[in-house]
Amino acid sequence: MHTSMNTPQDAMLEISYPKALLVSAVMMACFFVAVFAMFFVMGFSASDPLLIGFLIFMGIVMPFVLAGCLCFMLRCKIGHDGLRPAVPSFYQRVLRWEDISAVWGFGSPFYTVRCRAFGGQCILPRSFLLKRPDSLREFIKQYAPEDNIVRRKLGA
Repeated sequence: MHTSMNTPQDAMLEISYPKALLVSAVMMACFFVAVFAMFFVMGFSASDPLLIGFLIFMGIVMPFVLAGCLCFMLRCKIGHDGLRPAVPSFYQRVLRWEDISAVWGFGSPFYTVRCRAFGGQCILPRSFLLKRPDSLREFIKQYAPEDNIVRRKLGA
């Protein structure tokens, strides 16, 4: 039986919009480099006004949209039962502390926490992306058991 983690003692990790905007701007810059490299390698002309207009629109609008999506999608609830994404979806599963088998995320702005069971995963934002950078370690230290892999990997 899965219990709800909507109790008042659960903690929510909140993402900072300016920091998410910085990450999305870097992602958009990588996108532009890839597009122009593709055009250069394939020998296409990058002087098409429709392409230039599209890239200008993408460069101005998409970092703000992607930052909003990051702020919404990377929220996570931490409680005594375990972790779960705070994003409303068809099926929300609590990753119990004892069922968590792996924590990874080398070079990304978040950690991916996986469960032993099929389909169980949760995304934890790194301290850099949080409104309160110390909140991730604080909540993990408060809620996770002493011998848990999340606590060991995140140094809490």
